[in-house]
Amino acid sequence: MIKIGADQINHQLGSPYYLLIGSDPYLQHYALTQLRNTFGQKGFDEQLTFTIDNQTDWSAIYDSCQALNLFSNNTLIFLDFGDNALNTALITKLNTLSEVLTPDIALIISLNKITKTQENATWYKALADKLVIVNCTTPDTLQLPQWIKNHLQIKKMDIEPQAIELLCYYYEGNLLALTQIIEQLLLLYPNHKITYEQVENNINDSAVFSPYHWIDAMVANKSKRAMHILQQLRMNDIEPLILMRIFQRELILIINLKKSSEKNSLKQAFDKFKVWQNKRALYTSYLNRNDIKNLFTTLAKLTEIEIGVKHDSQLRIWDNLNSLMMQFMGLNQC
Repeated sequence: MIKIGADQINHQLGSPYYLLIGSDPYLQHYALTQLRNTFGQKGFDEQLTFTIDNQTDWSAIYDSCQALNLFSNNTLIFLDFGDNALNTALITKLNTLSEVLTPDIALIISLNKITKTQENATWYKALADKLVIVNCTTPDTLQLPQWIKNHLQIKKMDIEPQAIELLCYYYEGNLLALTQIIEQLLLLYPNHKITYEQVENNINDSAVFSPYHWIDAMVANKSKRAMHILQQLRMNDIEPLILMRIFQRELILIINLKKSSEKNSLKQAFDKFKVWQNKRALYTSYLNRNDIKNLFTTLAKLTEIEIGVKHDSQLRIWDNLNSLMMQFMGLNQC
């Protein structure tokens, strides 16, 4: 079994089995396009795509494998699970599929994620020796600079380090727009080292964020990033009430952690409220910076905003969310 990033796919094109993990549309499209082209060049002229859901006719998938033996064609089968998670029924279907695969069949499976427990399934173990797992998850804020550097290296482009930071800021979460602006820069400034000013003159703010990016930025006390994310969420017409609900859950969790840590260790508090290991350092830093009084003040302000939400204009709602954000980070404490 080999694990690679989607940008490394061209170095691992010799296997018959591929598992694309992650839902980034650009990385999924890029990896799948490279694989389809390569298999086509190898004589896999019949390429079948099956969208997997509760209505999928698995007998048609099995029949396509059996038809292969009759006509001696090379066939590529692509199973697209979309947003559907693996369950017991689907795992059973995949187990059966793994039993009818022949050397004339290539298989690509696209999944949002797979758990450690699911990796113990018969189909996974049966394919493991020849399986290439391709990471198609959108790079996070820490991974994105290196991803851009790798992409620029492939394109044989030279860009100032500060320009890479600018690209990260404006295109986080949107690799499609990011790769498009890089192509545009390549056309505008061929055979030149691209400067910060040249990037700045051509960019649009195309970053794509979820409410959870906003929460993480606030907990990390990254005020500039938090303001940028909130601005983008507003531009993308996210419902303010959704933000308030997510914020409320986070705030109550932190209040409970703070209260629990007064009687027990932080580790015990984290264990009690099932905080992920990779978030514990972030929460520890926040809890050390803020007192319980400010947390309750923020909760009271959130309640006040929610009560008045039916009467406030859209502009005032976003102004209130911005003020609430600052309160949460301790930047305008009452």
